[in-house]
Amino acid sequence: MTEGIPITLSLTMKSDQLNTFFPLLQKGVTVPVQVGCSLKSLLCDQFGIPADYVTERITTIFFDNRPVDDLDHAIVQNGSRITLSAAMPGLVGATMRRGGFYAAFRKGISHGMDSDSTARYSGTVRVKLFNLLLAELGPLVLAQGVILGRDELGDLPESLFTSANDVPPGTDRVFLTATFRE
Repeated sequence: MTEGIPITLSLTMKSDQLNTFFPLLQKGVTVPVQVGCSLKSLLCDQFGIPADYVTERITTIFFDNRPVDDLDHAIVQNGSRITLSAAMPGLVGATMRRGGFYAAFRKGISHGMDSDSTARYSGTVRVKLFNLLLAELGPLVLAQGVILGRDELGDLPESLFTSANDVPPGTDRVFLTATFRE
């Protein structure tokens, strides 16, 4: 298959199967989004994460491999990398915590302000989730849909796919959505 439109695969699974996706979500998944918006807009408007959850629960955010404090001024570009974590223990966790007391220690490596005005267009971002956020945000990310390459498909158990026809041989990419029920 070419690098064009991937095959679409939709899964409905029991909620206790979510942990099957944890290694993939920690490694990072490619998510189609509208880029050219603020990181806060991406998280709240496109992923549907409540603003108070972003403020209070997602305490550590890396944006393009740099810690970020101001989500309104970090502009998402095609290919941006976003890592989300709840509170991490220890001095490193305290230093990387968004807006934390020790945030000044990482001033030289923190993400700066981007331009506010940018055109919005379709693109992708790479999203990684860690610790408590795997179970809490994993379903939102997977419901949004992720683009998986052949190597990433190999990381998932074959038992997820109900028949050999779900992923035809020679498929390079799959657009996978997963919803979870009790």
